Amino acid sequence: MGAFETFVNANLGIRKPLISDAGHPSGSLQAAGIIGSQYIDSSTNELYEKTGENNILDWKFIRVLGSAPTSTGIVTTNELQVASGELDLKIQQTGLSLNNQISGVQSQISNAENQTLSYSFSIPSGAYREAISFNSLGNTVNYSSAPTVVTSMRFNSLPEYIYSHVNYNITNTGFYVAFTDEIDSNDAFLDIIINSESSNIS
Repeated sequence: MGAFETFVNANLGIRKPLISDAGHPSGSLQAAGIIGSQYIDSSTNELYEKTGENNILDWKFIRVLGSAPTSTGIVTTNELQVASGELDLKIQQTGLSLNNQISGVQSQISNAENQTLSYSFSIPSGAYREAISFNSLGNTVNYSSAPTVVTSMRFNSLPEYIYSHVNYNITNTGFYVAFTDEIDSNDAFLDIIINSESSNIS
């Protein structure tokens, strides 16, 4: 070794390789280096350090760039206990807040003047008209008179044809629906909303 190399090693030390690529180092073709090499995932700014000779397995996550590292790079038991205590407190506070909100919503529901139910009815292929009873939807509510029925058609994929429909003869037990043409699809649905005042429910 010459005098220059000796001087550099004695005064400047060995430079630590820094590798950058998108993705976790185990999947990067660039992530090869000596023990102590560092790798930055450019898509997440996560910093890793090589701890062994295996270029796929021996990468340890250090921190996200911009976040403060711990003094040793290792989280202590005490730090974990403090963080756990803070997390428990936040969970308790959030739980109380959610319970209060749920209680308020339940109170609003119990005091509501209207009852609204929603269903999804699978329209059979070839259908032109359908008679739909509320019982067939699973609605066991007894209405004194006809409730308000609102429907919309839905397809899971773009249909070949565009359909329209109309509801008619709505009674306290069900209603009829007619389509502009026979349904030529196996994934057509009629989304149904049934709304009624509580005074109309017996």
